[in-house]
Amino acid sequence: MIPALARGLWLALGAAVLVLPLLPLPQWSGAPDQGPIWLPHVASWGIGIVTVAGGALIAGRLAVRIRPAGMSWPAPGAGVTVGGLAILLTAASVVVMRVVFAANPHLVDEIAQLFHARVLAAGHLAAPPPEPPAAFLATHTWITSAGWTSQYPPGHTVLLTFGLLARGEWLVNPVLGGVSLVLVYLVGRGLYGRRTGIVAAVLWALSSWVLFMSGTYMNHVSAVTLALAAWALVLAPRHPRVPHFTAAGCALAACAATRPLDAVAAAVPVLVWLAARRRIGALPWMIAGGLPVMAAWGWLNWRIYGSPLTLGYSAVYGAEHGLGFHGDPWGQPYTPLTALSNMAIAIRRLHIYLYEWPIPALLPLAAWAVFGRQRAWPDVVVVTAIMAAPLLYFFYWHSGFYIGPRFYYAAAPMLVIGTARAWRVAWMLARRAKPRRLRWDVAVSAAALFVVLWGWVGILPIRWDAYRGGLATLKRHPERELARLGVRSALVLIPESLGSRIGVRLWALGIPPGLVERAYRRLDTCDLFLWLRSAETAEWRGDVAAARLQATLDSVTSVPPLEKTWPDPTVRFRRGYTPPEACQVELRRDLAGFTLYGYLVWRNAVGLDRGIVFARDLYELNEPLLARYAGWEVWRYAPPPDRPGELPVLTRLRGASGAPTS
Repeated sequence: MIPALARGLWLALGAAVLVLPLLPLPQWSGAPDQGPIWLPHVASWGIGIVTVAGGALIAGRLAVRIRPAGMSWPAPGAGVTVGGLAILLTAASVVVMRVVFAANPHLVDEIAQLFHARVLAAGHLAAPPPEPPAAFLATHTWITSAGWTSQYPPGHTVLLTFGLLARGEWLVNPVLGGVSLVLVYLVGRGLYGRRTGIVAAVLWALSSWVLFMSGTYMNHVSAVTLALAAWALVLAPRHPRVPHFTAAGCALAACAATRPLDAVAAAVPVLVWLAARRRIGALPWMIAGGLPVMAAWGWLNWRIYGSPLTLGYSAVYGAEHGLGFHGDPWGQPYTPLTALSNMAIAIRRLHIYLYEWPIPALLPLAAWAVFGRQRAWPDVVVVTAIMAAPLLYFFYWHSGFYIGPRFYYAAAPMLVIGTARAWRVAWMLARRAKPRRLRWDVAVSAAALFVVLWGWVGILPIRWDAYRGGLATLKRHPERELARLGVRSALVLIPESLGSRIGVRLWALGIPPGLVERAYRRLDTCDLFLWLRSAETAEWRGDVAAARLQATLDSVTSVPPLEKTWPDPTVRFRRGYTPPEACQVELRRDLAGFTLYGYLVWRNAVGLDRGIVFARDLYELNEPLLARYAGWEVWRYAPPPDRPGELPVLTRLRGASGAPTS
């Protein structure tokens, strides 16, 4: 039964990997994420496949003349090889973190978790509510009855907290990247033997996606490491015992407290193993191991969000954030067709980003999936682990692109182990072939070598430069510039776009972020701004403001078009309409230049009462903010007045004495 089940699952996986990316779904599915430009990649892969195959055949032919006898598979010492690769991956990830990403967060997910880690490091579960809130709030943070917090489960945040306490938060994910390599080897060895484990470790070290993800602050890295720890505890030992199962349960619970859906996906191969080995009796021990972590997580949810079972996602964005086909938090319909489109786009991105090879990254795995014959229970474990995350995220409304299809990063370890198995089987079959006109073992080895070298020498540097040069504002460190100037305490005002200012002022009224986003996407920007001013003048708060904004939104019959030529391309203007002067003042501020505040919020002291305090510039509404920091130096961090499109620079507005600076 197991061989038949494995063959069926692998054939399904091979079909999905080969067919789904070719579907034209993104063109007409209505999915907001249209995915990568696909045809140029297909064309370049065609050249790559022909070139690699040709080079491999030439190498195999030359080998017949040079050394007709078969070659043995190299058997390096596993400890030295895996340990060395782990150190190299950690070091390379540190370089990516420091050089490519400038040790700064680039995505709102990273920012919010770093912010909350700063709060935990200061000994609080939540920060005091900021005053005034519109000057400090950032995306994916919110004010609950406990205080100012983030929406994310605490697992990764706790790891970042330890990093902050050690003044090395930028080391957390690089170290986890190195640890995950060792765990990939252990899992691969437990499933297929030592040599396949070594090949898997090599592929993990050579994966550009792993390298770049390990150089970020993303919680996907810690979730994968925890999942791998659980797999290694169950799959690596020949005869796992009670301590192994208990520790595996703890690791899965910690994974759940980091990325809940990833933990469900991680549990699938463990359950498959338990069923195949008839060890279902181990489940109570795994549950016992996970209970303390789950209890701690429930307690934290209760203290912050009011209930042990309430997640921050739904507390901030409502039930629309959950799984299933419905309207998403931004008011867009999520349908099975959109889900299929998201899956097709994600698999396209896996082909591109997993290794940055001159051939589709999943081609060796797909070939083994389709043509492999002998199957056993390890193959069922691997294929179910690969399929679990994509199938679960099929029901999640967001496509999640950053450095690759990040929701599918949960499947990356088993994708790598499966690819290692594919190369290993291909080489073993080639070794058995009689070397008459061609040394097939040399050809397979040469193909692998050509693919890796071409990717790392010819393709990876292009991606490296793109990441290093992109999002230049997020790579800047105004706090370091102020330190070089000898400034130890100051308020720094940062102008953002009109859309951002409207959003945070609506948040400050107590309107939920999901409703604010829906209104921003459907209303004329100036109409929304005038509505905001009326609400602030009337001092509407909380439920009243939210109900009236929802009523305004319900009355909309047509959505104004985006103004894509505006400095902020998210604004919407009705055609043939001249905004009143109050809104034109705000629009002229956009034309004068703006930058990003959010990536600096986590650098503030938790009480906003010392050091360098970064705040959003609210212009004529700055009086309460300036009064709070009376006697402080005040700086502005913005593009130069005569060059609004350039990178921001620091300008001192007020000295410590309170006198304005000329």
